Amino acid sequence: MTEAKRLKIPIRAAQAVEEDAKVLISVGELKTLMDEGAAFDLIDVRSETEYTALHLPGAKLATRDLVEQIFEKWEKTRRLVICDHLGKESKNAARALQSRGFADARALAGGLDAWSQAIDPLFPRY
Repeated sequence: MTEAKRLKIPIRAAQAVEEDAKVLISVGELKTLMDEGAAFDLIDVRSETEYTALHLPGAKLATRDLVEQIFEKWEKTRRLVICDHLGKESKNAARALQSRGFADARALAGGLDAWSQAIDPLFPRY
């Protein structure tokens, strides 16, 4: 009898899924926040060139000065949404903010690319 082929499907530990749930916000949730006029700050962690080319309405570029201001002056209870191109760097940034006490810092899952695909097809993809 031959051994059955094993599928090579990556399985994420439940702990990793729970950690992502604490740090990610979906594009749909962000759209709802925007539509409701909710209080939050949208921080774009891409390069200045990328930001200048396109960014979401109300997004602030994460310059060195802004980051220093966030750490030194902003209330830790402030709601922050961090975005980037694909959602990888923003996830790291949101985790760093959470580790510094910003409990309501979230990363945009899938980044601006996901925004373009799911929310606004006219928002350019690159």
